[in-house]
Amino acid sequence: MKSLIFIAFTMLSSICFSQTIDIPDRNFERALIQEGIDTDKTLNGQVLVQDVQSVSFLDLYNKKIKCLKGIEAFTSLTYLDCRNNYISDLDLTKNISLHTLYADVNDVSKNNLEINSANWFGN
Repeated sequence: MKSLIFIAFTMLSSICFSQTIDIPDRNFERALIQEGIDTDKTLNGQVLVQDVQSVSFLDLYNKKIKCLKGIEAFTSLTYLDCRNNYISDLDLTKNISLHTLYADVNDVSKNNLEINSANWFGN
């Protein structure tokens, strides 16, 4: 009985502490799998926080991505190339380490692009 309780407690604690990020765009998640970032290698609409926190370089050039929801969890990201996709909104305000961005040939207008400007002006 004690071992059953221990197993149940272990499973419950791992569920409570496994943090995931929603990645609704299948092409974005597919690119993360191809880059070896999404370690479960399954198109399930999510990626583990621990898989993305240390990623500093991300090349998403020409991956047919429409939405980069979830990019905010890439807190160590310094380089992002998301050119030649179908992205219309791009919020990079949480990516405080980002200093190199290539986002042309998308549907992003200056009204739909949000960045943390401190990194761009040396502050």
